[in-house]
Amino acid sequence: MNMNRLFRSSFFVALAVTMLAACNEVKILEEVPLDFYSPENSYTRPEHFEAAITYIYDKTRNVFYNNDDKKGFSLISGSDYLRDARNDGSFSMGDYRLLTPSSAQPDYWWRQLYGIISAANVIIDRIGAAEYSDETARTQMLAEARFFRGFAYRALGCLFGGVPLIEHEITTPRRDFVRATREETYRLAATDLLFAAQNLPEKKDVKAPGRLNRSAAYHFLAEMYLALEEFDNAVKAASAVIDDPAFGLMKVRFGNRKDDPGNPWWDLFQMGNQNLAENTEAIWVAQIEPDDGRLGVGNYKIERICGCVYYQLKDPDGVEGFIGPTTQNGGRGAGYLGPTTYWADELWRSDWDNDQRNQEPNMIRDFVYDNPKSKYYGKKVSENKGTNYDTKYYCYPFQSKITQRGDHPAYLYASEEDMAIGLLTSSAMKTYHDQYFARLAETYLLRAEAYLRDGYPDKAANDINEVRARVGAHPISAADVTIDYILDERLRELSFEETRILTLARLEMVYDRVSRYNDYIEGETISEYNNLYPIPYSEIERNTEAVLEQNPGYE
Repeated sequence: MNMNRLFRSSFFVALAVTMLAACNEVKILEEVPLDFYSPENSYTRPEHFEAAITYIYDKTRNVFYNNDDKKGFSLISGSDYLRDARNDGSFSMGDYRLLTPSSAQPDYWWRQLYGIISAANVIIDRIGAAEYSDETARTQMLAEARFFRGFAYRALGCLFGGVPLIEHEITTPRRDFVRATREETYRLAATDLLFAAQNLPEKKDVKAPGRLNRSAAYHFLAEMYLALEEFDNAVKAASAVIDDPAFGLMKVRFGNRKDDPGNPWWDLFQMGNQNLAENTEAIWVAQIEPDDGRLGVGNYKIERICGCVYYQLKDPDGVEGFIGPTTQNGGRGAGYLGPTTYWADELWRSDWDNDQRNQEPNMIRDFVYDNPKSKYYGKKVSENKGTNYDTKYYCYPFQSKITQRGDHPAYLYASEEDMAIGLLTSSAMKTYHDQYFARLAETYLLRAEAYLRDGYPDKAANDINEVRARVGAHPISAADVTIDYILDERLRELSFEETRILTLARLEMVYDRVSRYNDYIEGETISEYNNLYPIPYSEIERNTEAVLEQNPGYE
């Protein structure tokens, strides 16, 4: 493992936990000090705060990407583009009737996000008294901590609406929390992100891959200004990133597989390309180390969750059509979350043959039987549908960004013979490349939204066309631009990247988009009040000295 990529190693997790004693995840609002030692000797030198911030980086990555828990996928499942493919209750977001104050999903996000806030508050409160010889370093550390606090309140505001605002370290138990308004929650997030944007280093000056830069803060600040309906400020924040000469959409081939068939959009998602200096589109990247089980850091299991089970397809004679899951076919999906009909078909229809995001090698829509024992060996599945063929579980389309097609790590093959034919072991189920927390294409789409909502659809169209031109899609006109169109373009560009439910919740459009497009929900189980998550019942019950109000519809 490359030790320079400090945010990847489980060693740093152990170091941070040893020094800080992570927040009480069971009683998250009853925060206790994060250190085993006294405040006087635990946070006195820069290295103490470096360990503390490393813990927050690791925790944030694990919350959003490295989780082995399906709850972590609840921000994309049950959306306008992903459905419960198994229809067996594996993902309760396939049935919104199961989203209750006692459900796992709201409890997960409440606890994890407040855990980030708790850890950030320790740094924020204690760094002023620390022994720093370099005031710039002190301020940058404070900016990192405030970024993470703002980042967490951003998500809490989108999911739950107004939440308790905790701006300082809590050193004694509290049971008197009350909710702020949603606007106040967004305002705190924006204030923290603005401070971060003004004090974090430029991209070229960051200490290591995955470390924050000011443009990451401006990116999420633009989103918070949209939530606050401060559209001019949103434009300015997004423009601070777009106009920075360090950034630009990738329009030429680059990286480790630039000589393979593909295009610049495909290159963005190949292993090792996310942190390259030549990748001017990456704003903030989650560092994910391929793990054969010995490192203990895990991997992001989106290949398993969102890939289809093509390798279990039978041919028209009922014979096994495939030798098993292979790297060349996109890995070992387990078919938990499949695309809605809208995403698989209608979303691409207007530019089906031009948009590279809908073409090989970016989109996997068909397979070729590869079992030599089948008389259909070498023939397309779509033209020779087998006895168990369907498009709900076995053979649905997905974008290759969720897997490491043709480039799975060597430890995922049982033998050299298996490697020669691409046959993967049962451990192959993850996504082994680093993940984008933010990249420039989304910044353009955030600014397009700000322009549209501020009454400038022509400028919005220009930004959308920047994103579309890179992938060969036809330009659109100002008359085409609506919020729905921008949400569609976000799907074309950012599927399997953006936390879709946060986007829809910020716009108060979860119900609208899911009721229209998630056609595989068992009937229409979603209601308008599902635009917000419920406050976890355990938090309400524990808060005995004040009323922690429940969101309407969940009482």
